[in-house]
Amino acid sequence: MSDSEGGAVAPGRIAATPQLYVVLTRVPRRTTIRVGALGAVAFERGWYAYVGSAARAREARGARHLALEKPLRWHADYLFTAFPAGRAWLVDGATGECELAGALAALPGAERRPRRFGAGDCRCAGHLVRFGRRPLRRDLAAAAHAAGAPERGAVRAFGRRPAVS
Repeated sequence: MSDSEGGAVAPGRIAATPQLYVVLTRVPRRTTIRVGALGAVAFERGWYAYVGSAARAREARGARHLALEKPLRWHADYLFTAFPAGRAWLVDGATGECELAGALAALPGAERRPRRFGAGDCRCAGHLVRFGRRPLRRDLAAAAHAAGAPERGAVRAFGRRPAVS
C-alpha cells in the first residue's frame, strides 16, 4: 500500500484516512510536454485539477506543487513546471484520490486527461481532470461529497502561488 506519490505504508499497518489535496493550473493553449515515463503528452487548452495524497505532511506536498522550482520527480511536477499551479485545496473525508478524481471527472464538462496521469501506483484512469472552465470551490466540494466527504467543511483553501514581480 502506498500514497499516490510513492510513499509506502508499513506492512501490517492500516492506512489512516487519506490526506487528499487538489492542485489547479491552467493550460492556455494546446501543448505537448514530456512527462517522465509517460513520454510526450498532449494537453488541450483548459483548467486541470490534479488530485494527490500524502501519507504525512500534506501541506508540504501542496506547497511543493505550488513552488516554481523543484526537481522533476512525479508526473505533476512536469505539468506544474510548464504551467505553474496557482491554487490548492485540502480535502478531508473523501474515500481516496481515485474516487475523488472520478467524482471530479463526473462533473459537467470534465474529463480525465491524459489517461493514467498521476496513477503510477493504482489502476484507475488517472488523477488529473481537465475542465473547459475554471472549477470553483463548490465544484470541488460537490465532488468531495460524492467521494464520501461530509457535505460541508471538507474542502479548505490551502494556498496560492505568490505573484511573480
